[in-house]
Amino acid sequence: MADRDRHKKSALARLDAKVSPQAVPNMPRVASFHQFLAEVMRVRIQSGEAAGTYGPYTFTGRAALEEIVHLVDHILGSKTGVPLKDAKLALAGGAQFGKTTLELALSAYVSACRFLNPIVYLPDDGLADDIVDAKFRPDVIDQIGWFAQMTKIGRAVNESGKAVNTKGAFLVTDGKRKAVGMFRGLQKPPTSFTADVVIEDEKDDIKPAMAKYVSGRMTASATRFHLEIGTQRVHGAGQNKVWASGSQGVTLVATALTWDTFDAERYVKTDYGHRHVLEVPPGFINPEESWPQICRCAVTGTPRPDDPVFGWEGDFRRPGSDEVVATYVPGGHYYYAHPETGEPLDCDRPLWHHRVPGKLRMQLFTFRVAQIGTPAIDLQQIVAHWVRAVGDAEEMITFRCDRQAMPKSASQALSPEILDRARKVDPFYMSARREDVARYAGLDTGDRCWFLAREVKSAADKRLIHAAQIAVADVVSRVSILCEVMGISTLFIDERPAVSEARTLALLLNGLSNLEAEAWPRNVDWKSKETHVEFPSGLVWDGRTQQWSGLRCAVVRFTKNQLGAGIDQGAVEFLEGGLTKFVPMIACNRFESIDRVVREFLTPTENVVEVVKGPDGKASVRKDPAMRLPIQTPGAPGILETVSSHFLAGSQREKNQKTGEVGDYLDDIENHFLLANAYSGLAEAIGSAAPILHPGTFTVADLQAVVLGKPNGPVFSRPYCHF
Repeated sequence: MADRDRHKKSALARLDAKVSPQAVPNMPRVASFHQFLAEVMRVRIQSGEAAGTYGPYTFTGRAALEEIVHLVDHILGSKTGVPLKDAKLALAGGAQFGKTTLELALSAYVSACRFLNPIVYLPDDGLADDIVDAKFRPDVIDQIGWFAQMTKIGRAVNESGKAVNTKGAFLVTDGKRKAVGMFRGLQKPPTSFTADVVIEDEKDDIKPAMAKYVSGRMTASATRFHLEIGTQRVHGAGQNKVWASGSQGVTLVATALTWDTFDAERYVKTDYGHRHVLEVPPGFINPEESWPQICRCAVTGTPRPDDPVFGWEGDFRRPGSDEVVATYVPGGHYYYAHPETGEPLDCDRPLWHHRVPGKLRMQLFTFRVAQIGTPAIDLQQIVAHWVRAVGDAEEMITFRCDRQAMPKSASQALSPEILDRARKVDPFYMSARREDVARYAGLDTGDRCWFLAREVKSAADKRLIHAAQIAVADVVSRVSILCEVMGISTLFIDERPAVSEARTLALLLNGLSNLEAEAWPRNVDWKSKETHVEFPSGLVWDGRTQQWSGLRCAVVRFTKNQLGAGIDQGAVEFLEGGLTKFVPMIACNRFESIDRVVREFLTPTENVVEVVKGPDGKASVRKDPAMRLPIQTPGAPGILETVSSHFLAGSQREKNQKTGEVGDYLDDIENHFLLANAYSGLAEAIGSAAPILHPGTFTVADLQAVVLGKPNGPVFSRPYCHF
């Protein structure tokens, strides 16, 4: 029996040896990721006589990436020996800036030289398989002989230490140490394998709910480095949200003359292993935000200060003149120049500028890498693309995303520029209040609840005056007090998932929570036109019109699936303390409710035409946004950033990839304040007949009874009702 067991184990050992990578005793010592790229990594040559072959990796023409690589080494502790634990780095880039090469090289370096476990997550398994077969195997493994000897594709070691065959995995060993790498589609929560380095590729296409599980794969690691890399396509979501939540690194370039007088000792910092500045030095500009004026045409073949400037119309004109001097011609001489001086820019010496330096201390390093200003990308093709884009909206979207590395989507109604316009049309601070105007509020519920209030002077003059994030345990007390202090006329609440809290608020604010048992009407037929229910608090149900009057609060259900089905009013009944109670309920369509408040920000510029009555009573087309936002200056409430992020993300609509048609507004994303705004818009539409309440005068009959547990308010008698 013992001999048979030994023979069995020996056979398994021989089998494992056959499928395991080979030991490589003469493996070179590679001390850093930078060294790996500069001395080991090879890339496919795209042009010239050597096209189709492989040559050494170079930072030439992509100098901006070199400082990012130095930062990666600092995070991994390549030179210090001490990694920055839990660091996050994001690269928000345009197309073809070398992101795939970087992530594949990093996967090879950390596994073969540091014996750390990398996992590369992509949107689906198909993409993961493709990148292994079409990129990782031919462009990395097959080009580095010693790495190929160490590596076995399709082999891994799971958390229990057992060797398993796994598609998308690769096992690396030098005979003593092992590392396991993975390429995985993030379609479901990841399990089974641990990681030291996690890379998310094309963040915009990975479901946010799945991305939240990624960090859990690094719990047992001493490194826990998270890299998010991809194109920005949507404002306030995906890669753009990640970039905006970090240090917001952008490149700066200058002319040779500016560099000659540049005081590097004053401006340049070397914190975190890479050179950067915390303010914009004189003479430096950001290339992608200076487009198209940063581009000029050398009409004589040699750059001159009076060369014509590229413009928004897609042609070249001299500064201050409307005369077209040149148009795009293939083979023309185009170059980057300072928009003001006309001097050529030295794009081979970019500086990184972190616009939110406070995030560096939090180890939230984010960078934007555009094609514009990158010498490795032929400027002629960028100019040609812009000429096409100025006359084609779809091409402009592609240009913004691929060339400028800035998000733009035809399926997203709101943009930072549109929100900024809503701040500038009538500047005010969020603490400012106007007299004799109605105020309405909305509440989106969940484990955290999101409260938003609006002030309405007219159909063309509305303000967002308050926003708050509230824990569900505190939502009844906090929202009740907010309504009283702010003078909210009507509050509409998302009925689910915080059903109990929503109903409690509706009872409380409508003056129904302290009714005696016999005061509740029974067997109410809400559909009957003969039904009339009236409460002492002033809340009245009129069956003839199927509407509430005196309404202070209602729960909202998105149960209308058809567009144009309108808004229905009614009641939702429930058992509480052995009694059948009810609260006012609004049934409507989700798309129309969100679209109503999105369109408040849009004007004829976005092809939204709305006729409203002015102060003089005359009807005219609204030219400015109806909804105005508080100005955001240093010291402004931080919640305003979250509001903007939710508005941007929530304004994106589903898009049919085959037909290009857009559908409903996206769900299951960070859009809570947009939904709260939708509920406040419904409250305005339904509750506009309610009297204007002044701050501090909104009476909650039994606020103390519910919130403080001290019943001293009136106990209502049986309401007047008949059926």
